[in-house]
Amino acid sequence: MVRGAIGTVVGAAMYRKVVYMMLVVLFPLSGYAQSDIDIDFDDNGVVDLQDLLALTEAFGSYDAKYDLHPDGVIDFKDLIIFAGAYNQEDTSESVTEEVEEREASAQVEFFELLTPNSRPNDLAIDSRGYIWFTEMGANAIGRLEPRTDTIRRFSLTTPGAQPHSIALDSQGHVWFSEIAANRIGLLDPFSDDIQEFTVPTPGSRPMSLKFDDQWQLWFIESAADRIARLDPVTETIEEFSIGEEDITLGSLQIDDGGRVWFVDHEQSQLGMLDPDTEKITTYSLPDSGFAIGQMGLDSVGKLWFTDTDSTRLGMFDTITKQTRYFRFPEEMESPYALQVDSNDRVWVGGQSSGWLTSFSLQDTTFTLYEISDDDVEVKNLRVDPRGVVWIVDSTGNRIGRIETSN
Repeated sequence: MVRGAIGTVVGAAMYRKVVYMMLVVLFPLSGYAQSDIDIDFDDNGVVDLQDLLALTEAFGSYDAKYDLHPDGVIDFKDLIIFAGAYNQEDTSESVTEEVEEREASAQVEFFELLTPNSRPNDLAIDSRGYIWFTEMGANAIGRLEPRTDTIRRFSLTTPGAQPHSIALDSQGHVWFSEIAANRIGLLDPFSDDIQEFTVPTPGSRPMSLKFDDQWQLWFIESAADRIARLDPVTETIEEFSIGEEDITLGSLQIDDGGRVWFVDHEQSQLGMLDPDTEKITTYSLPDSGFAIGQMGLDSVGKLWFTDTDSTRLGMFDTITKQTRYFRFPEEMESPYALQVDSNDRVWVGGQSSGWLTSFSLQDTTFTLYEISDDDVEVKNLRVDPRGVVWIVDSTGNRIGRIETSN
């Protein structure tokens, strides 16, 4: 037992020594001012060797001060964030980077909806592979069973509610926003029961539903300058005011640390709400004259967004706060809908295009898939576990399934 304990201590010491030797190569030993991320652990005004040593000494333990990638343990993820912050460059300017383009084949199938002009808007995929979607014009929630190609409709109890966004919880229950009725709805797919929760602020037009890791439901109040959280257990809604005027909220994502990221369409900027402190931080993006569409978050803390006006794909690194842009292929007119899949590929659909595209940061390549001879209005898209892309074509009043060749 004693011998094992000594071996553990020596191993840990050697481990930190190796880490230290690696990092001496990465970092100069002179101090470096840094303020975007608090890595000045000893608060002496510079980030230097002592901060690096403090971080490596904390490896394997937990101290919130060193847990830069908040997951309860100090490890190489925190070291990578330290390195990125230490070497951070000025982000006041950005460039649109050159990319490669290629075309690939895809098998496309469309499912026509039962009611004309039902205006499908958002979709979600459950564990059985069923496709759930909102029908704003039909005041209903729809469900497509791909194995049988059958569609079932669940009519809402509130007339003219206009179901907009949709999300599924861990039990398979269907949550949706009612932008005209100012409510959040809950459909039990096993009993067909529908329950509704009124948003405290009148006329807030709730949308963009996302669950955090505690299964709290977050959404934006697009007409009220607020972000809200619904607790399904207590059935209560808490609102967080952005505290700014002349903003238009849209698209919401939640990172691994529980921080809520959102888009301000009016100012073309990103914002972040820390639920623990209720502090809101905004980030003005480089360049002007662009319109942010939808936003997605990958596994390493990068926020991806569509720039509809300039037909670019944007990437904002939530760790380094740097922004990069990639020009879409000319076939992608009015790029809007965006989804990041499990392999960190970014999928984008346009509001007036017959094409779908995916982007790989690893080789900076756009892959194009022709999905229709006519323009398709892709309001939202999702990628299922098999890599099949599902889209909502609002103008065509249909749901699309795209199976790509790669």
